Amino acid sequence: MKLKNGSNHQSIVESLREYNLKKNIKEQLKIINPLLGKKETDIKVHLMHALATGVMTKSELDFLEVKMALGRMCLELEQVLDNVYIAILFYDSEHNNVFHGAGPSIPVEYSDFYNVINEQGMFDENCCSCGRAIYTQEVVQTDIGTSTLWTKFRDSVIEYGFKSCTSIPFFTDTGRLAGTFGFLSKRPNNYLTRDEVEMIQEKVSMFSFEIQTISDRIHEYTEVGNGRLTI
Repeated sequence: MKLKNGSNHQSIVESLREYNLKKNIKEQLKIINPLLGKKETDIKVHLMHALATGVMTKSELDFLEVKMALGRMCLELEQVLDNVYIAILFYDSEHNNVFHGAGPSIPVEYSDFYNVINEQGMFDENCCSCGRAIYTQEVVQTDIGTSTLWTKFRDSVIEYGFKSCTSIPFFTDTGRLAGTFGFLSKRPNNYLTRDEVEMIQEKVSMFSFEIQTISDRIHEYTEVGNGRLTI
């Protein structure tokens, strides 16, 4: 699976920060996510109709295509694991923010969790499994009900039924920390084995192009420093 090169990425003119807050994007993802594992023509028909009727703009469509590629990556990983729901997060080291990339099997509203963390400046090494994984650049596994890493955020996550989480950091081809995968489970202490972690890391390497593309866009955003990505 490869994202299109060139103008497709050039047209993502808004930052992940802004688009992830858009109500319209969330509403579209509620429709698109359940279709990701089905016929691709169903999604194309829906998106073309939404574009033609003015429900979304071309730049929003471009952004959703990136979200869909990331979502399919999550679904591929979920197929080889039992009882997990995957979210992919990208890290902005300049502003110490974490952006929701995709999580097709998780309710769209769950992404608000990360927006609150960014807005309140709460992201650090003690911010859930993903915060610890990003700061240590190591795999972190926690029981949400008992780990101190979830003390401030436990209620927000348990609301969705999640009881344990494994966070696996991932990197760009150049070695830059790009973000982390969150493997959420509705079972307490449902941790991944070492073999499963190694298998996931191997599979993630197959998506280096997608990871590099999104990470580069975030990196460009932090260098510009004005809240928008460059065209």
